[in-house]
Amino acid sequence: MIKIPYGTSNFSSLIEQEYYYIDRTHYLERIENLGERYIVFLRPRRFGKSLWISTLQHYYGIEYKDQFDSIFGKYYIGKHPTSQANHYLVLRLDFSGILTQTLESTFEGFLNNVKRDLRIFGKTYKTQLPNFDEERINKSQTANEALQIAFEYVKGQGLSNKMYVIIDEYDHFANELLAFHFDDYQSIVSRNGYVRKFYEALKTGTGVGIIDRIFITGVSPITLDSFTSGFNIARNLTTDLNLHELMGFTTEEVEKLMLDIGISSEDLPDVMYDIQQWYNGYLFNEDAPRRLYNPDMVMYFALEYQKIKRYPKTLLDTNIASDYGKLHRLFRIGEKDEQHYDVIEELVENKEVSANLTTQYSFERNFNRDDFISMLFYLGMITIKKGDLDGLIFHQPNYVIGELYFDYFREIMLQRAQLSGDKLRIRQRVIKWAQENNPAPFIEAVEAVLSALSNRDSMGFNEKHVKTIFTSLLYTTGIYTIKSEYESEKKYVDLLLKKRPPIEPNFTFAIELKYLKKSESDKLGDVKSKGIAQLKAYLQHEELQKMQDLKAWLIIFVGSEAREVVEV
Repeated sequence: MIKIPYGTSNFSSLIEQEYYYIDRTHYLERIENLGERYIVFLRPRRFGKSLWISTLQHYYGIEYKDQFDSIFGKYYIGKHPTSQANHYLVLRLDFSGILTQTLESTFEGFLNNVKRDLRIFGKTYKTQLPNFDEERINKSQTANEALQIAFEYVKGQGLSNKMYVIIDEYDHFANELLAFHFDDYQSIVSRNGYVRKFYEALKTGTGVGIIDRIFITGVSPITLDSFTSGFNIARNLTTDLNLHELMGFTTEEVEKLMLDIGISSEDLPDVMYDIQQWYNGYLFNEDAPRRLYNPDMVMYFALEYQKIKRYPKTLLDTNIASDYGKLHRLFRIGEKDEQHYDVIEELVENKEVSANLTTQYSFERNFNRDDFISMLFYLGMITIKKGDLDGLIFHQPNYVIGELYFDYFREIMLQRAQLSGDKLRIRQRVIKWAQENNPAPFIEAVEAVLSALSNRDSMGFNEKHVKTIFTSLLYTTGIYTIKSEYESEKKYVDLLLKKRPPIEPNFTFAIELKYLKKSESDKLGDVKSKGIAQLKAYLQHEELQKMQDLKAWLIIFVGSEAREVVEV
């Protein structure tokens, strides 16, 4: 069995303990060759950022010079070291774990993280900095003051080695503030705010020759504008084509991993088809030649499969689901919930949305639709589908992210309908359909939701909207892989519910949904005939005939009532 490095972000531990590692060290050379000394590089949560930060620390820190061969020897950079290897005093700063309940707790957390990391820096380089003034740093009242004290001391030593500053989770605390305490966020990043002053101190360190390189990573660029005037030296390379595959796995890399965990070459195509649907799809530049897999999602699957020799029951690790599940808090930015909901609804119904990508946010102007869609891109909730004249078309990257959208949509939908998911017992109703081929209980729940919404929503329904509500309720159980507009020989089945290993319901389903307004009820007979003919044609297709235990249903809603529920 190979050792899967799920959750491991310390590079030397990963290598020394012989965990599985997909070599990314050639990007050390590539980044140096770009000639950019101060870099911002963003990726969604759980995408390998902290491991890369650790890689930088081990490669550039002078403290690891004697271990260079043991750490990097068998990888690209070990065979092709650059002149900057183990050449720096590395100051690593991490802004995760800051409590943001109040202005005071946020300030104290930010200051304490900086002091902590400066103390670690002093201890790491005690040979080069024998009298590092830790006591004075501890007494400093602000983060920029603590930085200035450290820089003054380093400069006074007259060392030939410069500093490399690496910042992980630069925006973590800021994202929390944006969601819950927007006014507090504005105050800390204002012209006189302590965050801006901190970055001004960093810029000063570069100006006096103490800091030679900076690498900043996080999730979103939403904080970048907040310190631009004080730190206008960094380049945001998030969408740079040269660095597209710095984080994330390619199909070839995932195929090799699947073989290495014991999947046979005969089973590999089927397994790859499934995990491509689940974890692939990320594109951070419209001209990139191939899409990427989320590395944490893939490692979770590999870890579980290697242990039990079958698919895990849940597609998304609970840790990742928890992380991504918190992202809906950010939908509140700018206090435009309704506008944001419309975007989510469009993504759920149409699977895509177009916008111009916001590369730098400014809270001196209104937070608009493009800003919100761009935020979803940076968070990993959507990704680039293709270019669209001067803008971009975005879509959901994969199935597991699509599940999160439907979960969020269902939550909002039930709130609007003033209904409780627990009281509706939707899960039990879906299971009854799955095990007994009896859709009636589930359809009753759909009717209840449609009826409640039709009484409250003035916008009315159309077929696509009803289908989205129907589908979001089906997602409740996670029993099936649900395919919307499933293409079969150039025709499209509205919904195809496929078995998802290792779960084995008694039946799978092809569902054709139709909707008529009450005023159109005279068309019911004609719509029913056409719907039955459509389903019969679909069932002749080779792909559907291969599906075991497939049942086909035509369901026609007239207003909020399912007037026709016909098994074909």
